[in-house]
Amino acid sequence: KKKQKKVEEMRNALTVGDEVVTIGGIMGKVVFVTDDNITIETGEDRVRIQLKKWAISTNVKAEAAEAAQKAKK
Repeated sequence: KKKQKKVEEMRNALTVGDEVVTIGGIMGKVVFVTDDNITIETGEDRVRIQLKKWAISTNVKAEAAEAAQKAKK
């Protein structure tokens, strides 16, 4: 439950500009956020894909920031 709550908080904290990875492995940058949907932009041709928030598995920017903090300690 603790891990599930942490993932839910991460999904609710998504903002425009965050880099994310979906549960299907699609990587992209968040360009629009609503209550339960997000739109990401992928690739050099800037294709936009609309997804449900539950489809996001990781926030690359947030994980990198956490790793940097742990490395400083």
